Amino acid sequence: MHLRKTKLEMQDSKKVTFKTQILDENGQMAIFFSTTVVVLVTFIAFIVNIGIFVKAKINLQNATDAAAYAGASVQARQLTNIAYMNWEMRNVYKEWMFKYYVLGNLNIPSVYGAPSGVTMDFKMQSYDGTSETAEDSYNFPSICIDYAETGGIGMCTRYLIPGLPRFESANLLGMDDTTNAFVDALVSEKGLDCSQRTQMNFLTATTWAYNVNINDTNSALQTMTAAAPQMATEFMGAFPQAFELALRIRSLEYQVNAAPMNGICLNASNGVDCNVEASSLTAPSQERALKAYLSGWRNLGSNGPTDTTESDRSFKNSFTLKEISPMINESINSEGSLSTTLIPAGKWQKPYLDLKLMTLNYSTFYTSFTTAQGNLKVGSEVINAEGQCNVTKVGLPVPGYPLGYFKNPDFLTYYAVEGKTKFVGLFNPFTKQVVMKAYAAAKPFGGRIGPSLFDLQQQYVKLRSSKRSSPYISALDTNSFKGTFGESLATGEIYVPGMPLPINGTTDLTKFWLMTDTDAVGGWIEEQKIFYGVPNILWDYVSGDVEDGSIYQASQQLEVISYGDVYGTPQAGLYNKDMFARFKSHLNNIGGTITPEDIKNGVKAIRSPTRYEANNYLIPTPEAVNSTVSGSGTDSWGVITTDPVGDITVDAGQFREYKLELYAPILSNSDPQSLYTGTADIIGVLEQYLLHQERAILKYRNSMNLVAADIYDRNYSTTSGVKTGGAAARVISDLLDSQYDEIKSNPDMANDDTMLPSCKSIAGKFMYFYTGLESSVRDYNDIDCSAALITLLKERWNDPTLTGEIYSMHYTLPLSGSMSDYSKLFTAYRPGAEHDAGSANGQQINAMSGSSDTMIRNFYSTKFIPIKSISSLTSGAYSGTSKMIIYSEGKSNDADTEVKRTDFKNPLNESELSIDINTANH
Repeated sequence: MHLRKTKLEMQDSKKVTFKTQILDENGQMAIFFSTTVVVLVTFIAFIVNIGIFVKAKINLQNATDAAAYAGASVQARQLTNIAYMNWEMRNVYKEWMFKYYVLGNLNIPSVYGAPSGVTMDFKMQSYDGTSETAEDSYNFPSICIDYAETGGIGMCTRYLIPGLPRFESANLLGMDDTTNAFVDALVSEKGLDCSQRTQMNFLTATTWAYNVNINDTNSALQTMTAAAPQMATEFMGAFPQAFELALRIRSLEYQVNAAPMNGICLNASNGVDCNVEASSLTAPSQERALKAYLSGWRNLGSNGPTDTTESDRSFKNSFTLKEISPMINESINSEGSLSTTLIPAGKWQKPYLDLKLMTLNYSTFYTSFTTAQGNLKVGSEVINAEGQCNVTKVGLPVPGYPLGYFKNPDFLTYYAVEGKTKFVGLFNPFTKQVVMKAYAAAKPFGGRIGPSLFDLQQQYVKLRSSKRSSPYISALDTNSFKGTFGESLATGEIYVPGMPLPINGTTDLTKFWLMTDTDAVGGWIEEQKIFYGVPNILWDYVSGDVEDGSIYQASQQLEVISYGDVYGTPQAGLYNKDMFARFKSHLNNIGGTITPEDIKNGVKAIRSPTRYEANNYLIPTPEAVNSTVSGSGTDSWGVITTDPVGDITVDAGQFREYKLELYAPILSNSDPQSLYTGTADIIGVLEQYLLHQERAILKYRNSMNLVAADIYDRNYSTTSGVKTGGAAARVISDLLDSQYDEIKSNPDMANDDTMLPSCKSIAGKFMYFYTGLESSVRDYNDIDCSAALITLLKERWNDPTLTGEIYSMHYTLPLSGSMSDYSKLFTAYRPGAEHDAGSANGQQINAMSGSSDTMIRNFYSTKFIPIKSISSLTSGAYSGTSKMIIYSEGKSNDADTEVKRTDFKNPLNESELSIDINTANH
């Protein structure tokens, strides 16, 4: 016999039979089974199968890595959009402060002229023409609109406008009656002018703070804007504009926090424990999951049968992705938390990102003129004068102003996934396909959302240490006040003419103004310990030295504005003379004739980026700038691709205006899983928000009640005893006469719910405007109570073009000055010496080798991180804590414990892993 042939028969992918045919000399076949050949072939099959398995494992790990990277890249872009919108919230605040400090105070010598001394003086000029000098002793801005030439003889130029003299009788027949009638008419007209000027100032302050733009310019709701002086009234008020931006940011945050999905696959019949088919992921909030899955699927090579058509790639097409959930920390998921403000109930869970909203209780002042009798000094003779205009600076409350967001450093944004697929080897000894698993994690970079200007506790907003908050809010001490001519408060006296309103009472119930650095100045507070402050702003570094905080911060932790500066001269923020000079230079023709075009250009120009903002915020940039400055072949991070609208020239320099549009929905027609599903949702959020500012509003009402009661009680005729201060008291808060007496007997009664003013008074008018509640005032009627804030916003939000997915903003880029060096704009994407890199061009140089690496990033910047770094291990080197070092602002070597973290509160949920995290080496 001799060997004739050997053949291999493959019956299927799981069973192989080897046969050897042995033929004798007559051609007859004999069956012979060779054990040696079987062993040899099996050994070869084992080796081949192991190689295929290793290759498949590598492919799966690469695919899972790609999925993690893609998902984190989506997070990076989402964070970038949030950061851009957060910078826009600062622009709204800058615009408001520009109106308040500059436009509203053009009558102040240090504003329209060159200030003397080291710091700014916002006091009105003294009047030295009566028996004693009347002077403004409180140094803070107060809106006073004067159409006379600035620096001339307008009403807003002096702290006291003298009255008209009533001379002694001349005893001439008919002359006395005629003279007195003429003086009476003049006094009446002068008093009316005082009141009208007060109304003008009040409407201006209210418009700048609360104006709601409605597309229907004929709307009957536009009464406030129509009646106000036409100074920057075409712009949205600070509060509603900031509130809408806050809603848009919450909507973007909700997309980042989209619930992790378990079991995304191409086809449910072929996936591994598939729950969601990728083709169903069409909403914007599902972008992270979709792009992560498709990136993993496209990076996974085929390892299936010899038929290579797409539908037969079982190894690839069985790929299934699981988003591994971080631990949900319930400490932030509660009503009243700064983390859940503006989020509808039931949507509070935040696995990836926690943003805290800074809500500040601010009060901007306007100048009120009240008519009174006084003395006029003519030579050496003092003559009785009537129709004198006394100045009282009245605060307009803006409780709960949304100043901006801060990314909670206790929560880490990262993305971890598990990839699974079915493996079929060439020589598979198993009866079923093998399921292979791989894990990967990545972290987004570049989205700077902050800074934390205040200490944001769970529910309260308080001052931050290191004087960080001092350029943004000032305290006010009204109790140090003396009378118009320097007289001290009498025993039991609460108010004297000229004292700023509201005033501070002596208890928490009646105390209105921030006074200590432990007072709460914002948040959702259920008790009376909440207070107001005067707004201010750190606009830019003055000397250029970012480390020299003394040039723009207070000398103490809290700056207290007081009578005669008994607590020291204010110096923080815009009280810095050089900073204010640069700030006001964005308005042309100060000291001359200012046109509406000057005002419009000034408001637009003040929104341009500063170096302070480049070091603390993330600033969008035009495509043309990126291509000019980048110079290193990196991907563009620009979002402004359109041509410029035009150029603006102001005293500060020249600016180029662009129109910037960002995806930041309030309401989304394309996403059924959006945070706000309809107008009812955002109205409900607004109502709840305003309701939680009730304590702050009551503070205002209480203080105004106190003042009104004191005016009513102290002014009476010395001859008849008749109360003569009733009319003046009712302008402030028109309570019943008996209620005034009750409050004088017990000041805490000012807080009683029965002490309700009507809309005929300043207090009542504002109470209804802010709350929209008829129960908040006495004798409600829609004639005295103008349209409430919530009514105006409802009208606006009924227009879908104003609540859609795209936000449009004015963007101005400096063409001259220090910020025309555009590389300074990129301190987050092009880190310099102040932000982790050793040089201004974004290069990090190794001190040992001298080699350099680029630190330049784009808004998709992402880095792989070890799974172990985001876990919370119970043993080993990482015992008891997560070790990812988190920085939320400043330098990487910043030791400030307020912003530096060595652990975080949302580690990986290890129960979702099918491996022992202790054994992971990467």
